Amino acid sequence: MANDDGQGIAVMYSGAPVELCVIADFAQLPVLRAMAETIAVLGEFNLDEVSDIKLAADEVCTDLIKDAQPGAQLTCRYELTGGVLRVRVSTTTRGERMPSEESFGWHVLRVLTDSISVTHTPLGKAGYRSTVEFDKLRGGDI
Repeated sequence: MANDDGQGIAVMYSGAPVELCVIADFAQLPVLRAMAETIAVLGEFNLDEVSDIKLAADEVCTDLIKDAQPGAQLTCRYELTGGVLRVRVSTTTRGERMPSEESFGWHVLRVLTDSISVTHTPLGKAGYRSTVEFDKLRGGDI
């Protein structure tokens, strides 16, 4: 998987997992969107798929940040295996309210991704470890 960076240098994505950890703050959204877009482009997804991945990552990160404990770390992990990009976003949240599977945002996520799941692990008084994981298939299907 190579991409020319415009200077004649081939940029390769090895497929090794990439993880980005930031403070769960809305000011980090541009960085999180840029990372999702970069991984998708280097993974040779088409432009529509890149947009879907970027939008899905933005929606998931926004929802998790809304309910994150103050000062919590948000972790985004990207892993490309074959033609499937798996994105996992997690943070410590105050509750297990998000995302509601009946919400418009959840409907959008189901349309943008090929599979999606949410888990909440109770941490006692510290809240919950909330994780949203989604897959996007290159080419739409296998």
